[in-house]
Parts: sequence; structure tokens; C-alpha cells
Amino acid sequence: MISDEDVREQLNNTLEETDFQELGGKYRGKVRDNYMKDNRIVMITSDRLSAFDVVIGTIPFKGQVLTQIAAYWFQLTKLIIRNHIKAIPDPNVMVVEKCKPLPIEVVIRQYITGSAWRDYEKGKLVSGIKLPAGLKKNQRLDKPIITPSTKAEQ
Repeated sequence: MISDEDVREQLNNTLEETDFQELGGKYRGKVRDNYMKDNRIVMITSDRLSAFDVVIGTIPFKGQVLTQIAAYWFQLTKLIIRNHIKAIPDPNVMVVEKCKPLPIEVVIRQYITGSAWRDYEKGKLVSGIKLPAGLKKNQRLDKPIITPSTKAEQ
């Protein structure tokens, strides 16, 4: 477990961006720098923090935590379904097999905010779900809702 003190000491030592041209062509996502070469991708998870598709800063150890959570679930489910993981040589790095992604994103919402609020405010359904009248922006919902969508290419 990382202590609060350790996090505070690392506030100026976050991984914002990488530059490893020797690993292949680079594609920079919101939080990951991806290097593609032949049939493999080296995914380096930075400490970038994004909200509503905008990078707003960095948080110490964020990339490490994201990578380790993903690694845990890929390891746990690999006996159920094959995945793309080839190696995890560093807490922030996954080497994966290049594959065709399924462009689906799932957001579980407990609050009416962001794009869901914008749709609700215009009287639209939120991912096909009719929410009760009279909600206020950022209000906590009685129960979480699942709002799947398509994943943007970039």
C-alpha cells in the first residue's frame, strides 16, 4: 500500500509522457502512450488524469495502479477467454499482441453529470434509459445505471 506521504513526495515525479521511438510508431491516447511495431504494441500507462476527454494533470502512481488493475483482471479471466497480454515487464507497461479492438465502452453512472446530464437536460434518454423528472445536475441517482457507448477511435 502506498502511503499518503509517499504520494505527496512524488507529486513532482509523475509520468506525463514517454518518447521511445525505438519501440515503434507512437500513438498517444488520453492516458496511454502506445508504441506499435509489427504484431505487437507496447502500452505505457502514464499518470495523466483525464475528465470528459480532456487531460487535466497527473497523479503519482496512477499509471501503475491502472496497469496493475488491468493485469489482475486479464490474469483472472485468461482461462475463460484468450487475451492479448504477452508480458508485463514493468508496473506501468504491458506488451500486447496487436488485435482488432471491439469499440465498446461501458460507463456505470451513480450521478447525473457530464454527457448524461447534457442529454437529460435536453429531454433525451440517457443511453436508452428514461430517468425521473426533476433531477438536478450532479445529483446522486437512486441506483447506478449502465450506459454503454461506442469507443472513439482517437
